[in-house]
Amino acid sequence: MWSTSDEFDPQRAEVMARGCARPIKTASGVWVRCGSRIKSRCESCAELYRGDWAAIARSGIFDGPVESHRFYLLTLTAPSFGRVHRVPRDEGAKASRCGCGVVHRAKDGGLRGVPLDGATYDYAGQVAWNRDAGVLWDRTRRRLRDRWESVEFFIVREWQERGVLHMHVLLRLERAGAPDADTIRDGARSAVAFSKIDGAVVEWGEQADCQAFTADGNGAKTIWYLSKALNYVLKDVVPDGERAHPMVWAHQAALARAARAMRCSRECVPGDCRKAIHARFGSRSHVVSASRRTPHRPGWSFTGLTRSVQRRLRAEWVARQSEASAPASSAVASPALVAPVLERLADRTRRESRLNAAAAP
Repeated sequence: MWSTSDEFDPQRAEVMARGCARPIKTASGVWVRCGSRIKSRCESCAELYRGDWAAIARSGIFDGPVESHRFYLLTLTAPSFGRVHRVPRDEGAKASRCGCGVVHRAKDGGLRGVPLDGATYDYAGQVAWNRDAGVLWDRTRRRLRDRWESVEFFIVREWQERGVLHMHVLLRLERAGAPDADTIRDGARSAVAFSKIDGAVVEWGEQADCQAFTADGNGAKTIWYLSKALNYVLKDVVPDGERAHPMVWAHQAALARAARAMRCSRECVPGDCRKAIHARFGSRSHVVSASRRTPHRPGWSFTGLTRSVQRRLRAEWVARQSEASAPASSAVASPALVAPVLERLADRTRRESRLNAAAAP
C-alpha cells in the first residue's frame, strides 16, 4: 500500500531535492521516487524510465557480435479514419494547400492531426484500432518470424497528433539469409489480424517504411532517433493548453467519448467499466517493449538486460552502500540510501542524453 503526505519530512525533502516531483511513502514509512512515466507529472522519474529503455535498445545492437547481424528500423502506421489538417513541422518547409483550403504554416502546428470534418470522422474506428493494435502487432511478429526465424524486436509505440498509435521497431536478424529492407517492410505491412472483441479486420495503414542500418555506421543516430521518440511517448497525449487550437479540444473530447463507449473486452459494459483503456483513447499497450530471452531465443538484448535486471542491480548497489556505511554494531541498512542510488542513475541518464545529443544530425 502507498500513501502520500503534505507534512514536512527530511527524507521526503531529500528525494524531492534530487529531482522527484511527487515522492510517495511506502507502508514501511520509506519515501521513494514516484516512478511516473509522464514527464508533466515527474520529469526526473520519466527520464529514469527513458534511460533504462534506451540502455536496453543499445544492448541489442552494440553488446553482441554485430558483424554477424543486420539491423533495420521499421515504422508502421494506422489506417486513415478521415481527412485531417496538413501542417508542416518546420517554418521553412514547403507547404501545400490543406483540404480545408488554407496553406498552413508551422505556426499552425496546433491544428496538425485535427479532422477536417469531425462529424464524419471515424472516432469509433480509431479507438478500436488502438485497442486492437496489440493483436495486429502479435500477428505481424509471427509473420516475420515465420519467414526469418532469427528476428528479434525492440518496439516504441508513439502517439500521432490525431490520437492514434504508430510503431517504430528495431529489428535484428542474423546476416545469413537476411532480406533487403523493402522485403521486410512489405511483409510486415501486409499482416492482418481480427479483433478478439468484435471480429473486425485490423490492418496497418498504407504508410510504412523500413531502413537498414549498421552498428558501426548510423547505429548511434538510430538509437538517438528512438530515444527522441521515447521522449515524445512520455509526454501527455493532451497537447499544451497554451498552444492548442480550440478545435484540438473538440477532437480530444470526441476521442474520449468514443473510448468510453467502446467495449474493451467481450464482457465489458461501456459506461460502467473502469479500466484504464477507456481513458487512453483505446490503447492497452506498454509504450515500450522488447523481445525477451527464452531457452530457445536470445531475446533483443545480447546480455539479457531488462528493466527487472536494472532494478535488481540498483537494489544490489544500495545493499553494498548500506553495508559500507552502516556502523559495525548495526546490520540494518538505512532506507534513506534509496534516494542516492536513484540520483546516481539520473546522472547516468543525463550523461547518455548528452551523448545522444552529440550523435544527433
